[in-house]
Amino acid sequence: MKNTLRPSDRDALRAELRSLQRRTALPVLFGGIVDDRRLTLSSFVGTRSRILRDLVIDAECGAGGRALAEQRPVGVQDYSNARHITHDYDFQVGHEGIETLLAVPVVVRGVTRGAVYGGLRANLPIGDVVAEAMMRSVAGLAREIEIRDEVDRRIALLDTAQVQPAAGCDQRIAEGITESYLALRELADHLVDDAVGVQIAAIEMKLRSLAAPDVAASRVDLSPREREVLEYVALGCRNAEVAERLSLSVETVKTYMRNLMAKLDVSSRHEAVVEARRQALIA
Repeated sequence: MKNTLRPSDRDALRAELRSLQRRTALPVLFGGIVDDRRLTLSSFVGTRSRILRDLVIDAECGAGGRALAEQRPVGVQDYSNARHITHDYDFQVGHEGIETLLAVPVVVRGVTRGAVYGGLRANLPIGDVVAEAMMRSVAGLAREIEIRDEVDRRIALLDTAQVQPAAGCDQRIAEGITESYLALRELADHLVDDAVGVQIAAIEMKLRSLAAPDVAASRVDLSPREREVLEYVALGCRNAEVAERLSLSVETVKTYMRNLMAKLDVSSRHEAVVEARRQALIA
């Protein structure tokens, strides 16, 4: 269940980069998620080519690698001549025309999970105001990933409770339900990503199913286009983004959403995604 419901951390990173560009007007922003101490660049705003796409950054190499290893921001002006970093990625950085770069690691509970870069195509310093905005943005992203981790942990606990032998486990299940409801309340206070809301709603649905396992809802049928719209909503897309991806008007997307929500007998986008997944209407 965890791998199905957890929204992509790369999507959260991409959304954060777009928001950061609006707030800072930095001409180049990019970043990636860490896997086995190596960062793969996957999200980009303002780049002119594909040369940075899927570039793998090793720990301690370049500005980003040093930021990963030391778990602190690393700034570089006059990149090609900087002496405090290695120059493994000079060609790629130079090809994009970047002369000043600030790399900020995404650290979650002491583990580096990603990095965000901001760049200038000029040999100028990145000011304190912009640097502070980047660090606040990365701190928010780290908190978002931490919340997702905690939601996954709660789902795992519920999965474990469901497969326990029936004898003697009623009390443990009851305690688990109480604990999870309290945890959901705390998580909701920090929620900033709509896609994570889908996970939280899914846990609530699962808790209800534990309390009343024999209750079954009738399956509904969605049209192919309704299913496409809902699949993009499940990825965290707003109506305007769905409309752009499907070459529809925003009003048409809204109409599809109203129709499918009526079919599913739900009152919110989150509930629509959760109910559709429960009925195996979308992945």
